[in-house]
Amino acid sequence: MTTAVKPGRHRSQAADDAILSATLDLLRAHGYRDLTMSAVIERSGVSSATLYRRWPTKQALVVAALKTLTADPSCSNTGTLAGDIESLVKRIARAMSTPDDLFAVLALEVKHHEELRTMNRVAFIEPRLEQVKAILDRAVERGELSARPSADVVLSLLTGPLYHRAYILGEKLTPAFQRSVVHHVLAGLGR
Repeated sequence: MTTAVKPGRHRSQAADDAILSATLDLLRAHGYRDLTMSAVIERSGVSSATLYRRWPTKQALVVAALKTLTADPSCSNTGTLAGDIESLVKRIARAMSTPDDLFAVLALEVKHHEELRTMNRVAFIEPRLEQVKAILDRAVERGELSARPSADVVLSLLTGPLYHRAYILGEKLTPAFQRSVVHHVLAGLGR
């Protein structure tokens, strides 16, 4: 028995790309508070039906746009805790080293908008927490750690120094600095 396929339009990747790109451009220029769906429609050149069929709310649209900026979401399994932590630090540092004013704009707004804080967590923090949990679980399975520490704490230990150096101090995330972060995180984990 064959199933009939309903006729319909295939979703256009070009439209998706135009919408997400326009969203990021407008976020950089005006921030989250002043971002409007009508401005995204105008800048991307799509119809309102095209936009709303894909992302029915501003929040859903912004989360999708922010997820396009997330560094490589895969979680490398190098076979060691040290290798996995080093790989993750390198990916995060690479993402932070990409010049983009968006993070500075959003950092100012995230303190004042609960909605933006939630979107930041969904787009950036939760995927990273899952990566850290997987790294720590593998380390426990290999006997490198006796118990899995809090992924939240380990993620803060990893990203805190990188964020501070890149965004607060405005300095480069050099390979030497990245190695130092890895060394100190591993020392904190008792490795």
